[in-house]
Order: sequence, then C-alpha cells, then structure tokens
Amino acid sequence: TNSLTEKQSNLLLKRIKSIISEKKIGVIIFQDYDKGVISGELIKEVVNMATINKIPVVVDPKKNNFLSYTNVTMFKPNLKEIKEGMNFNFNENDEIEIEMAVSKLQDKINADIVLNTLSEKGVLVSWKINDGYESRLIPAHFRNITDVSGAGDTVISVAALCIAQNIIPPVTAAISNLAGGMVCEEVGVVSLDKNKFEEEVNKVLSSD
Repeated sequence: TNSLTEKQSNLLLKRIKSIISEKKIGVIIFQDYDKGVISGELIKEVVNMATINKIPVVVDPKKNNFLSYTNVTMFKPNLKEIKEGMNFNFNENDEIEIEMAVSKLQDKINADIVLNTLSEKGVLVSWKINDGYESRLIPAHFRNITDVSGAGDTVISVAALCIAQNIIPPVTAAISNLAGGMVCEEVGVVSLDKNKFEEEVNKVLSSD
C-alpha cells in the first residue's frame, strides 16, 4: 500500500503518454484499489491527456483519491464509498436521499455520469442534461448469487465499453448491472460468457 516513488510514477506516466499517442484508445479506466499506484497527480495528468485527445474516462474509486477524479466521464462509487469519500451521511433505504447524495457528489467532481451501485437494489445512474441532472434507478435482476468476487470489476469494464460506443447512460447502466449480476452466479472471479451475455442483453433491451 506504499506510494510509488517519484521515479516509478514518472516511468508509469511516460508509458501511459506513449500508449495514448501511439494507439487508438476508446476509453480509459481507473480501477483504484488504494494500493499506492494511483496518485492525485497521476489522475490529473491522465485526465488532462484524455480530455485533449477526446478519450472518455471511467472510474471505479476508493477512499484515498475519491475527490481527485474531477471532470471524468463516468464515476462508479457504491453507497459506502460516497459516505466515506464525501464525509456525508444519508439513509441508504431512501431513494430521494440517495439521489441528493449523488447530485452533491456530481456537482463536487463535475462528472458527466455517476453510476451508483446499490448492491441487491440495483444501480442508480445520474447524468448531465441541460443545466441539471436526470437519474434513473435500474433494479437488480433476480440472480442465484454464489460469489460476488469480481462483480464491481465487471460492471466498470462493461460500462466502459458502453461509454466507448456512445450508448446512452440508462442503457449503459442496465447492461453493466446485468453483467455484474451474471458473474455473481459463478464461484470465483470469472469472465462473462459472451453468447449468454448477448442473449440476456437482448432480453433486457426488448423488455424496455
């Protein structure tokens, strides 16, 4: 959990700059585990590069750098992370209070989209529209939950793919929420079954 040395951080940033300049990048994911690799300065530099190159940035945050992720495309906290990161208490069973907390967070970090995971309650997605926000609660799909390992990683990965394809926020939320639920049916950290996922997504989209 120690921070990288200045030399290590500079080498990492140099490598990221090289990849962005040499490759066609569809989206950048910050998957933060509070293990010392990601710093506030790294976040600032990478987000600036992404903005210049018109690359969307999506974030799965943790406590230490929580409020450093300003001006990103999508920010995906859970309720515990919002409470800790914002030092702000609210009723987790009150949808209106959750929406208010999400709006407060969105104002603070200026994120285009906040995807707030609500565990068995599903996800709440809030996105910028005109001078305010629009939000939607996407209920969880009924699943035979076996193991939640990797669910958050799956949600942010699928959401990032959707963002890269310019899919609208409520559909992005529904698809990534579905993906997270599907991997919970398997033991251990597993990847999505592409064909099964496609079938499930088609069912969700046709029902909407």
